Amino acid sequence: MKFRSALIGFSTFMVVAMVLTVLVYGTLRRDPGGPTDSYSALFTDVTGLGGGDDVRVAGVRVGRVDAVTLVGDVAQVTFQIDSEQSIYPDTVASVMYQNIVGQRYLGLSRDRSSAPAQPLPAGSQIPLERTEPSFDVGALLNGFEPLFTLLDPTQVDRLTNAMIDAFQGDSVDVAQFVAQTAELTATFAGPDEILGDVIDNLDTIVGDLAAQDANLAGVITTAHAMVSELNNRREHLIASAGSLNRTAARIAAIGDAVYPQMSELLHREPGFVQHLAGMPDQLAFLGSNTPLVLKGLARVSGDGAYGNAYGCSVNLMGFFPGLTELVPKIVELASPGNVVKNSQKCRPTP
Repeated sequence: MKFRSALIGFSTFMVVAMVLTVLVYGTLRRDPGGPTDSYSALFTDVTGLGGGDDVRVAGVRVGRVDAVTLVGDVAQVTFQIDSEQSIYPDTVASVMYQNIVGQRYLGLSRDRSSAPAQPLPAGSQIPLERTEPSFDVGALLNGFEPLFTLLDPTQVDRLTNAMIDAFQGDSVDVAQFVAQTAELTATFAGPDEILGDVIDNLDTIVGDLAAQDANLAGVITTAHAMVSELNNRREHLIASAGSLNRTAARIAAIGDAVYPQMSELLHREPGFVQHLAGMPDQLAFLGSNTPLVLKGLARVSGDGAYGNAYGCSVNLMGFFPGLTELVPKIVELASPGNVVKNSQKCRPTP
């Protein structure tokens, strides 16, 4: 019983699915209702037209395109239309734009000024001289791209639709297209004046630069040589930047280490300057004897005939009370590993 119910349900589902599939296929295929006759037409360009597209007469769908094939150096479009419609010797076939998306359709029209004629039999072909090829509106619109970037999207849509309708021969839309183009021209008239003033100002600036062309060429040449030299020394500059970074870090560490002593020295009572002002005799003695000391150091430290001395450690801060330990501390912190390394002559003997 369960098997029978499942079989009935499955059969019902398959029937419904097949009916829906046929409906969808028929909708997508869009076959004309009723009997049809097949014709063909030759075109030099049918860009965008393909099988399944509409065939219209006066804007009304009367058939569909079956296939587009290449015959020699021209395109042959095979289509079918309702049997109630006829193709005449003066019928013109055109590839028309259906919408802004780019869909095309095959339009059929007659030259009403020609004399009445008998319709062509089914299977006839419209020759190349009575067909109008596809127009590449995309290339035309790409030419307006700089203009469209400044427009509102609604204005772009109106202008584009009017342009397409204008190329399809709608006289009302031609007038609308011309009016909108005039409105855009008036809109850009103001910015055009501003642009003219900017160009005039730039002309003055360029004229001044032209008068200094020799100097400007020299500056450019020198700048090029400098940049080239810097580029050649790129590795050394990168290494120097690393050394500068390490040196700055060490100086910062030294500053942090000596800051407490310096702060204590400068802020202690009665103050650093006041302390110096209280010892005029010592300052006078220092000032009068400093030149003599320097002359003696220059003579002794020189490699001359009277004597030769090797200075291991000089601390001039000994003349200032409280600063005697400052210089050795700075030297110690500035040394690698905070260890002072003396030369062979200055090392203590064991």
